[in-house]
Amino acid sequence: MAFAYSKEIFRAARLLVGWKQSQLAAAAKISRQTLMRIEDGENVTVDTVNKVIAALEKRGVEFIEATESRGAGIRFIDPLGKVTPHELDNGDSRDR
Repeated sequence: MAFAYSKEIFRAARLLVGWKQSQLAAAAKISRQTLMRIEDGENVTVDTVNKVIAALEKRGVEFIEATESRGAGIRFIDPLGKVTPHELDNGDSRDR
C-alpha cells in the first residue's frame, strides 16, 4: 500500500485500538525503538511502515488516503479492540 503517512496518523491509529507502543511493535514484529522513530517522524523503510499498517489493519483500522479536498485519516472498519473509558483516562500513551 502506498500511503503518505505522518507521525500523528500512526500514533492516533495505535491509540484508537488501545495499544501501547510495545504492543504495536510486537504485533508488527519490529522493535519498540523503531516504532518510536515512526511516531517521532523519523525516516524508516517502506517495509517497516507496511508492517505497522498491516498490524493495525488486522485490528480493524482503515487508513484513508488524502484527497484534493481532505487530509489523510483513519477509522475503524471493524472495531475488534474497543478502548474503554478507563483506558482513555490512563494518561501517558507511551510505555514507561
